[in-house]
Amino acid sequence: MTRVGLDCDSAGSAGLLVDTNLLVLFAVGTVNRGRIETFKRTRQYTAADYDLLVRVFAKFAPLYTVAHVMAEVSNLTDLRDSEGRLARRVLKETISLLNEAEMSSRLAAEDELFNDLGLVDAAIGAVARAHRCGVLTDDFDLYLRLRNGNVNVLNFTHLRARAWGV
Repeated sequence: MTRVGLDCDSAGSAGLLVDTNLLVLFAVGTVNRGRIETFKRTRQYTAADYDLLVRVFAKFAPLYTVAHVMAEVSNLTDLRDSEGRLARRVLKETISLLNEAEMSSRLAAEDELFNDLGLVDAAIGAVARAHRCGVLTDDFDLYLRLRNGNVNVLNFTHLRARAWGV
């Protein structure tokens, strides 16, 4: 059986695909760490979570994404005024650093995850399998389905607990 579960202490040579909510955390935290706990889309996180996420990013190369995820991130980083403009700049810079795997909606809809978890999660699963990369998510349903499907996956909540010494 394929080894499931990434060891974050040893950098993944196959790379890591990061899920939507964590990229939103990254964008908001990069714009203003103080907004993480008050922004509607990131209030479940802390500045320490942002720091942990940055450390995780540094351990993996390449970092992957799919257009489906980036579209969601763009829509969910709806900060206002100057923070909103800065968020778009951060998002643009982040996009330039990520490897965007091609995944058509038609192909993603054929993935086994589509019926239960929807288009974005199906695209994530299909790309992870195609590129043999890991996935970083805080979506427990996605985590379980990928883990049970022999995809290397890290649950951010588990990493948080480990960082807290739990």
